[in-house]
Amino acid sequence: MLETGVRLDRASSYRSWVAACAAAETVGMTAAAGAARVADGLPGPAALSVVIAGGLVEGTALGVAQASVLARVAPAVSRARYLAATVVVAGVGWAAASAPSVLGDGGDAEQPPLLLVVLGAAALGLVMGAVLGAAQAAVLRGAVRHPWRWVAANAAAWPVAMVLVFLGATLPDAGWSTAAVVLTGAVTGAVAGTALGLVSGLFLPTLSGVSASGRAVLALLASSRSSGVQRSLLGLGVRGRISGRQYRFPVQYAVAPDGLVVVPGHPERKTWWHNLDVAPTPVEVLRDGSWTPASARLLVPTDPDYDTELAAYLERWPRTDATPDQPLVLVRPGAGPAA
Repeated sequence: MLETGVRLDRASSYRSWVAACAAAETVGMTAAAGAARVADGLPGPAALSVVIAGGLVEGTALGVAQASVLARVAPAVSRARYLAATVVVAGVGWAAASAPSVLGDGGDAEQPPLLLVVLGAAALGLVMGAVLGAAQAAVLRGAVRHPWRWVAANAAAWPVAMVLVFLGATLPDAGWSTAAVVLTGAVTGAVAGTALGLVSGLFLPTLSGVSASGRAVLALLASSRSSGVQRSLLGLGVRGRISGRQYRFPVQYAVAPDGLVVVPGHPERKTWWHNLDVAPTPVEVLRDGSWTPASARLLVPTDPDYDTELAAYLERWPRTDATPDQPLVLVRPGAGPAA
């Protein structure tokens, strides 16, 4: 298969994702705040049950909202399994985080220092985010090319969200009305959910596309600042034969007699070079801060120019582990129409 089944309008999907996370956390934190107020005065086990119920509402809202966006991005994903994974992890995580305060006699306990609250929230978010990301990534297997990148997405996003949640949770005191507590929970959820969506949404394109580090490299190549990376890497834009979509990613290159030569590393695991042919194919290259038209053609060992171009690449990158049937891509900037 040359392309994945993932559909991604990056701008609209990112906005939808942020909105979904914000809405879900608004609902979830409103329920959690109400549950916490209801739990006041109840016996320990009953209070914990109410608080866990609030956490399950949060997990359900988050799972439904995120799955609705992911289903448009990756149609093969199972909404039901994604929802189940989110609810289970959120429920268990909420219970673990709430049990000490609910079961303990903390009515007259002194509030911990703010720095300790922030550090504890960030640590909890890192652990919970990684666990939640792993559970959701297991569901994403088969629907996206790189499901385990979702672990990093959640591990990066949840510490920020949990810090905001914990800061919001420290605001109310015993004198606050139930309405004020619930409203504070809603506002906290909206802010935390927005932060969650803003960070984790950056990883959506990486699930079946360029990694987060690759996207950072492309951003660096597109900047006007000169750096050593331009002498080693360039951006390459290739159009999929089947999907017709444009894929952009960074590649390592060397200057060769007939242009710029690229060696697809581990070609058995890469698909982008299959969209090229022995005849020149329109592509785009990112050099000197801008994307420009170019052409690229595939070179195989039987091509008369193969040995010369490979030798130029190996001279620049002598540690390259080229396979016996290693394909090469010869890029000629400025040749041919834009892809």
